[in-house]
Amino acid sequence: MYVYLNDLKPGDKIKVIKEFNDFDNQLIPVGSEWTFEKYTYFPYDGGYTFYFKEGIMRMAEISECDYYVATHAKEYFILLVEPTDTWS
Repeated sequence: MYVYLNDLKPGDKIKVIKEFNDFDNQLIPVGSEWTFEKYTYFPYDGGYTFYFKEGIMRMAEISECDYYVATHAKEYFILLVEPTDTWS
């Protein structure tokens, strides 16, 4: 698993293993799965918006709680690896 949430690559799928609220106070529940698309960063307030197929998560450096999630991803997410069929 990546260390930071912004290490994700487009198409990576993650599963939440520890519940948290993002900067908008949106509950991100255990067991939910998210397919990463991209993220944007706003330097003025250190704001991150993470775009997933299933929705968005916002985090900001000015919020110690949700910024911790972004910088300690392995405590909150597992990376789901799609099995690849190499057999003919």
